[in-house]
Amino acid sequence: MDRRELLCAAAGAAALFAGGGVLRAWAGPSGSGSSAQLLRPPGGQDENRLLGACVRCGRCRSVCPAQCIAVAHVEDGLVNARTPKLDFTRGACDFCGKCVEVCPTAALGAFDPACDKIGCAVVDEAACMQCGKCVPACPYAALNWDGERGLPVVDAAACNGCGVCENVCPSASYGYYDGAARRAVAVAPINALMKGGAQ
Repeated sequence: MDRRELLCAAAGAAALFAGGGVLRAWAGPSGSGSSAQLLRPPGGQDENRLLGACVRCGRCRSVCPAQCIAVAHVEDGLVNARTPKLDFTRGACDFCGKCVEVCPTAALGAFDPACDKIGCAVVDEAACMQCGKCVPACPYAALNWDGERGLPVVDAAACNGCGVCENVCPSASYGYYDGAARRAVAVAPINALMKGGAQ
C-alpha cells in the first residue's frame, strides 16, 4: 500500500466515522428507535405519518388548554426537532381534541380515548415516595394502591396515558437531588411499549 492509498483509506474511515455521528444526531440519543420514545399528542402515535406530515407550525401547542404539548428539541434528534411531544410536568391531557382539529396537515389523526392510547403509566418503585397522590387523581381508575408494598399499581388495560398521575407526582420535586426530572409515575409512549412487547 502506497502513501496515496493509505491517505484515501484514512479519509474514508474518517468519513464513515463522521457519517455515523451525523446519523446518531439525526435519529436522536437512542438511535433509530428514538422517535418511538417520544410521547406524542393524541393522534400522533403513527410516527411515520407524524414525521412526514408535521410542518412544525406549533398550532397544536398553542391551542392546548392544559399546556401539556411542548416541542422536541435537537437533543431528541434532528428529525424530531420542533415536532410536538407531551410534557406532563406542565399539565395533563384531557383529550379535548383541539390539537387534532387545528393540525393543518393531519399529522395528528383521529383519536378516540375510549379505545386509543397515548401510552401507559409506569411506576418506578425505587423513586416512589408512597404519598398516594396518584391513585385518587386518576380519572380512569387505572391506578390502585397495593397496601402491602405501599406502592401504586397500574391497570394497563384501563390506562390510556392521560398523564394526570405523572402531573401530580411530587417525586421529581422532592425526591431527586441528582438533576433527574423523571417522576416515580411516568407515562411511557405506546410505541415504546409495543416495541418492547408490552400491551
